Amino acid sequence: MESYTFITGASSGIGQGTAKLLSETRNLLLHGRDLERLEETRRQCAAHGHNVQLFPYDFQEISTLRDDLTAFLTEKGIRVGEFLHFAGMTEVLPISKTKYSVGLKVMNVNYFSATEIISTLLKKRVNGDALHNIVLIGSMAPVIGIACQPHYGSSKGAIHTLTLSLARELAPAVRVNCISPGTFNTRILQTPFFSPDKDWKSISLIPCSGVEDVAKAARFLLSEDSHYITGQILFVDGGERFLGGGLP
Repeated sequence: MESYTFITGASSGIGQGTAKLLSETRNLLLHGRDLERLEETRRQCAAHGHNVQLFPYDFQEISTLRDDLTAFLTEKGIRVGEFLHFAGMTEVLPISKTKYSVGLKVMNVNYFSATEIISTLLKKRVNGDALHNIVLIGSMAPVIGIACQPHYGSSKGAIHTLTLSLARELAPAVRVNCISPGTFNTRILQTPFFSPDKDWKSISLIPCSGVEDVAKAARFLLSEDSHYITGQILFVDGGERFLGGGLP
């Protein structure tokens, strides 16, 4: 069986940018909710000649995710060596107006889908001993606090904790790290809450060149150059967290 790098949230933003960069050297298994945009990502990635498979799935409801992923990997004959969880969702509302049903979807997309996938990939009957590297996507929210996003911040705090927990649990066979990016103008910001004339640029000490900054950090964490690094939360934010940046 061929080894693949599994990237969630690959149909847009940071996930898409990372998929395009990693497609130069890897077979990819790409997840996204929007099949049309996911197909476009595959088209761009396939240009480098490596295999690209798609796993379209809506993580807002994940009660059958383990079974569905198991069936997919078995049918396709895929083994996953590297897992990057970049799927993301937010709800921008004051706590007084939030709903449990939407908060649960945020937690499912941002956190519980990651635990369900990792649990599946660690099963020998499904993935053998192929998995050796995990990169999760965190946020500045658990560190600096972001108003009107209580569920999002909590889900990313859970991701930070999961990183530390799994790094201990899975060492030395699997390295687990987290990238916490600054504010990038990605699709997650395209909500009615944000004024269309607002320029959502990173408030940082160092100019941002875009999602490729996170993609390159992910590539480093997957490489042998980082073989002695695990359990780390790497902030790729240009110093934004020191300046009180981030979403309102």
